[in-house]
Amino acid sequence: MKHFAAKKHSSDLLASLLLFGLYVLLLLLLLLFAARAYRNAVQGTDENSNLRTAMSYLTVKIRQHDNDTDVFTDTIEDTEALCLTDKIDGQTYITYIYLYDGELKELFTTRQSDAALSMGTTIASLDSFSIDETPEHFYRISLTDHNGHTGSLLLHPGTPV
Repeated sequence: MKHFAAKKHSSDLLASLLLFGLYVLLLLLLLLFAARAYRNAVQGTDENSNLRTAMSYLTVKIRQHDNDTDVFTDTIEDTEALCLTDKIDGQTYITYIYLYDGELKELFTTRQSDAALSMGTTIASLDSFSIDETPEHFYRISLTDHNGHTGSLLLHPGTPV
């Protein structure tokens, strides 16, 4: 019996290596594009998250206070703050919401205590935060995040007149 041995050519090996190299290159390109798409999606979510978090937080806080006298504006250390009052066990507490060092902060304290800007808890990172009260006792709140995205709210505590 004669066995025919397949003749191996160097071109067969070269073609296999070239095909494998092309496969690896396409895989790397696919991974590169997928990683870039994922990074862009996460970055977009993070950019919008700060502004949306701050806006949702402010909306909920004002809706929790159903009386015009529970919400007012004031200043702490020459910084504008939105103030929300609560009575707990006969004692009056104030929640201050303000911008300090590029962060929207909340400070919950008794009315008698001295409030300091540095004592607040960070809610979101923002560039600007402004509050204007309209004659109808609505609060126009404007926010800008670090990427230049802006948001505006028009909120009223309690029932509008």
